[in-house]
Amino acid sequence: MNKLFLDVGNSRVKIALVSKSGYEVLPAIELSTFLMVESFDGALKGKKIEAVYIASVTSHENLERLKSFIQEKCQLFPVVLKAQTSACGLKSGYEDFHQLGDDRWMAMQGAIGFYKEPVIVISAGTAMTLDAVMDGKHLGGFIVPGLNSLRSSLAVDTAALSMVDESRLQMLSEEDIPGLLATNTETAILGGTLYMTVAYLNTIIADLNAQTKTTFKVILTGGNAHQLSALIDGQSEVISDLILQGMVNIEESVKKN
Repeated sequence: MNKLFLDVGNSRVKIALVSKSGYEVLPAIELSTFLMVESFDGALKGKKIEAVYIASVTSHENLERLKSFIQEKCQLFPVVLKAQTSACGLKSGYEDFHQLGDDRWMAMQGAIGFYKEPVIVISAGTAMTLDAVMDGKHLGGFIVPGLNSLRSSLAVDTAALSMVDESRLQMLSEEDIPGLLATNTETAILGGTLYMTVAYLNTIIADLNAQTKTTFKVILTGGNAHQLSALIDGQSEVISDLILQGMVNIEESVKKN
C-alpha cells in the first residue's frame, strides 16, 4: 500500500512516501508547483496512492485547494492530521490543545519517536518555534520570528536600512561574513540576527537544563536548522524530515489501535 505524507508549509510541501519498500523522503516542492498535475505525477513517478495524510500551516484557502487536488488526482479523501490532547505517549501541555500548531505537535511526535530522553524541538522556519518534552509531557514552548522574517522586517520596516536589497539578503549565507563582525549593512543584518537568535536559544536551553536539573537533547528542523545548529551550545542534531516522521508515527499508532 502506497501512503503519501505531506508536510505543507507556507510556501513549500515536504513529501514522504511509505510503501512495502519502506519510508522514502521525496524532494520538497513549492506549493504552487505541487498543485500542477505534471509536477505531482513527476514526483510520484506514476505510483498509485492509496492514502494521503496532511499536516499543514498554510492558509485555509491553500489547504482546501490541496485537498481538492488530491481528491481529483488520487480519487480519495486526504486525512488532515491535527494536534491532539495526547497520542503516542505524548500529552499536550497547552491549556487548549487546539491552539497548538499541528506542525509543532508532529515535530514533537517525530522527536519522541527517535529519543526517549528529554528533548527540545526547534523548528526554524518562517516562524521559529521551540518546544520542550520531558517524561511524556509537553512542557510548553515559544514562538518568535524566524531568521528570514527578522531580516526582512529590518530591510522593509527600518527607514535607514531600506536601501538593502531584501531578495539579495535572503540569498546570502553566513559564509558571506568575512569575520566575526560585519563590514557592510547586509552582512551586519545577517550576522546580527543569527547571533541574536542563537543567544536566545542557548539561554532557554541553559535555563531549562538548570530548572529541571537535567540535560535536554536538542533537535532542530526547518530551513535554517543547519545554520543554528552549528552555534548551539552542546550537542544538537538536525532532522530535516522530523514532521513527516511524526506524521508516520501517528498514522501507524492509529492503525495498531
